[in-house]
Amino acid sequence: MCYIFMNIFFITLPIFLIIAAGWLMRKLNIVKESWMSVLNGFAYYVSLPALIIASFWDINFLDKKSLEIILWSLSAVFIFSLIVFLLLSFLKINKNLKAAIFLSATVGNTVYMGFPLVNMAFGENYLSQGVLIGVIYLVVPLLISIFAIRHWHNNDHSLSGQLKDFFKNPLMISVFAGIVLSFINFDIAGINSVKKAFAMVGATASPVALFTLGEFLYGKFLKKDLGLVFSVSFLKLVLFPLAVAFAPLYFFNRIEFEILTLLSSMPVAVTTFVIAEKFHLDKDLVGNSIFVSTIFSFLVIPLILFLI
Repeated sequence: MCYIFMNIFFITLPIFLIIAAGWLMRKLNIVKESWMSVLNGFAYYVSLPALIIASFWDINFLDKKSLEIILWSLSAVFIFSLIVFLLLSFLKINKNLKAAIFLSATVGNTVYMGFPLVNMAFGENYLSQGVLIGVIYLVVPLLISIFAIRHWHNNDHSLSGQLKDFFKNPLMISVFAGIVLSFINFDIAGINSVKKAFAMVGATASPVALFTLGEFLYGKFLKKDLGLVFSVSFLKLVLFPLAVAFAPLYFFNRIEFEILTLLSSMPVAVTTFVIAEKFHLDKDLVGNSIFVSTIFSFLVIPLILFLI
């Protein structure tokens, strides 16, 4: 248990260091408050789509085992998202807050925290399956969240209007592009170079978002909505893993089941802050949920690894 805790500490330490750097640069007035919109715009329109394309490009969607993992991962995400959506629909709170809670509760930090943990806990032989599950746990809830945000914010509630806005979204476009490119298996230097370029640009998504989060948290951290912050963290760190844990074991071997459960327990993804800023959601709630859920993951993730 102590070994797992130390590994999680060193995996998450860069996250806190980059947040701290953004906070310090803002305090020293080296970066300006106006930078936040520019940096988040870059993350939303450039680096996040590049990350999605690069991640989907290497997935074999025709492999039988991949299809089984995709099926259950999608099922778990949709069921949990539907439960959260219905719960929020009955709550008498403003729509902006509903959207922020939904976004934070469903999207996990599977790429920058989950993948290293899978590699540490199960070894490189299972990393490809971890990547497949992690990408689904990140991208699909992001897309569902965009649809939910449009539903709560858009005056046009017609299905055609919702779908039109949804499919024009850069994240949705990048998913389709990534799926199409996954079927292009030409081993050509030029194509490999393009793929590498997408991966390099995509790698900037998390650091940029973390730095901007640190800038945003300057002078604001945990000043309000503590109850909601802890509720969101509970939904993400505990309830979603419980939903995933009902995965039928006859589909998967024991390690695949454990990877599914482990990746579902990741804290709130830092990319949610980019979405919150883009759609003018409650950034205080989203930013604090990222910070608090990441801290509590130090306790939850070792416990889940111990139990499974």
